[in-house]
Amino acid sequence: MDGPEADRLQLHHAVEHGPEGGVCVVRCVGGAPRAGQFFTTKDLTGTLRLDRIEKYGRPLEFIDPPHSAKVHVSGGPLVQLRYGDVLVAVPEPDEAVLPVWVAPDWRGRLEDCGLRLVGPAGVPAGFPEVLRAHYAARRHQDSPSALIHDPLPDAGAELDRRWDAGAAAARLVSPKGEFYVMPPTPDGHEIGWVRVRDLVGTGLPSRVLAATGRAAFLAISLDGRALGAVTDEEAGRRVVVRENAWDGPRVRD
Repeated sequence: MDGPEADRLQLHHAVEHGPEGGVCVVRCVGGAPRAGQFFTTKDLTGTLRLDRIEKYGRPLEFIDPPHSAKVHVSGGPLVQLRYGDVLVAVPEPDEAVLPVWVAPDWRGRLEDCGLRLVGPAGVPAGFPEVLRAHYAARRHQDSPSALIHDPLPDAGAELDRRWDAGAAAARLVSPKGEFYVMPPTPDGHEIGWVRVRDLVGTGLPSRVLAATGRAAFLAISLDGRALGAVTDEEAGRRVVVRENAWDGPRVRD
């Protein structure tokens, strides 16, 4: 699987994504991947099937280095993938015995993060959809100084400090420590918002990182007024908090 001639695709970004797959822009970095092959990467549970390759709207039989193309993949949500991840071709799985995607128990993941599920199911009428909130968090202003680079020795502490300060300034967490969060699991966007109480009160990014292997998460205040997120980006991580009309330009970094 990992030999020098293995078919490899490096992820640039996801154009569309849903619970069963999506569309990505990739660059070929090895071999000659073809439609119908299965791929995996180190942080991916299960496999993804390469259904279609296209460039400038025209289908391609294969892609070779160093060319880029748009690819359609299926087999599971793409939220585990990050910029720069390399998908490596693997043998076709035996569907009779090997599931394509196995999602962790999201309630257990919340507990691992120090968050307790509280309140009735559902959210208030008119509450923003999870995917809309996800895209709003990604549309932050370009603030290179706000990026936290992983190699820094105190990167984790700085990430926690910025989250604690931003969430407090925006009053994202209620006086009882409650807010809504998208469960930090591969199928979190399918589950949607769930109401939680923070049992610790500080350092949520570090707790999410320790429980899931990624610091990224998405949260919103009980009244839907403040949106908060930690995003994983090419150059590092960023804390984004939006208040009031959070789908507009106002941002706290």
